Amino acid sequence: MTELWTPYPFDGRLWIPYLSFFLAALTVKPSPYRFLLFIPIPPLAFYTLLSTTGQFMADYTLGLAWLVYFWFASDYILLTDVQRSLHHLPPSVKRAPGDAKPQPIESASLWRRFKWGLTLFISVRGVSWAHAPAPGIIPPPPPPGTSRTRFLVRRLGMFFIVFLIHDACNMHVRANSMFHSYYEPGWRGDGWAWRAAVVVTWGLSSATMMEMLCTLSSIVSVVLRFSEPEEWPALFGSPSDAYTVRRLWGRVWHQIMRRFVSTHGKFLAYNILHLKPGTNASSYVQLFTAFFLSTTIHYGAEIMAFRNFTGGAPAFFMLQPCIIMLEDFVLFLGRSAGIRQSKLLYRLGYLWVLAWFTLTLPIWEEPLVKAGQMRDGMGVSFWAGVWRGEWVLGEVGW
Repeated sequence: MTELWTPYPFDGRLWIPYLSFFLAALTVKPSPYRFLLFIPIPPLAFYTLLSTTGQFMADYTLGLAWLVYFWFASDYILLTDVQRSLHHLPPSVKRAPGDAKPQPIESASLWRRFKWGLTLFISVRGVSWAHAPAPGIIPPPPPPGTSRTRFLVRRLGMFFIVFLIHDACNMHVRANSMFHSYYEPGWRGDGWAWRAAVVVTWGLSSATMMEMLCTLSSIVSVVLRFSEPEEWPALFGSPSDAYTVRRLWGRVWHQIMRRFVSTHGKFLAYNILHLKPGTNASSYVQLFTAFFLSTTIHYGAEIMAFRNFTGGAPAFFMLQPCIIMLEDFVLFLGRSAGIRQSKLLYRLGYLWVLAWFTLTLPIWEEPLVKAGQMRDGMGVSFWAGVWRGEWVLGEVGW
């Protein structure tokens, strides 16, 4: 794959000014000049996307993380007066129904405002904040009063189950040449059945890896008393909700980006286009904005890793709102015709979602897999250990 420029070596110290400007903007009191703290962030992001760590997956992951925080910064610095609009609701503070919102943090001390800003910075899904997603959007957290011991036992059990699923996916990745960078036909060369199998494996592998990292983070944070058990819902929703493309993206997949794609979408729909809230036009402007921002994040990471513009993220991600619009229309016709929900329709929905991602996911993932995205899997395996005594896996010679 042709590289269009020679990258700079990435300097990890760039995280210091990047995050410092962001945290400073969350800490300072409300001011008409607070937006000035955003000015250094775009050039730092642009410079980083033209740099390299020397490893493909490290570059790709770095690009994703850098751009996620870029859009959070845009939301929290440019679009939202955070200290007056966002309210932390820590579990330790008990409130009765109907209680007024807590007082804004702007009058607190500098140290308290810094801790408040750091908590907001870390709480990417808004858990324990007044702007948290509505119930059902993200999985329910552990109930209030859950003991740390009970939480620890349950999360360790959850980690082991998720690890077994990820391990099984890893075995498939190692055994199936469709995941190997040297395999020229790629995901679309061995028929639809195998194509569907690799799509499911990729989805499970990605989701379980992220869920394991989230579970480990929750265990460490709760054991060290940095947070409470009820602040840690699971990262991914139930697969049983994935009977439409909209529900898969909106309820099953992680909701890390939900806050900033929502605020930017509403800003465009209400403040720029002056659309009326609740209308189809407003809803679909927000939908397309959400996937456009997701495109910029994933395509930016591809540009950083490939050092060219051949990534498939724009086509894949911008197809999603188009099919969701069509899906909404078909469901509207079904409701208008008096068709009621049934087990058969749910099953057809699952098949539809699988068919859609079997068709479209290779557009995005195939170039990444050919570049070696799946090469660095887990080096330990329960299943290989039980099967053939190989608890530590050898390196893959792809």
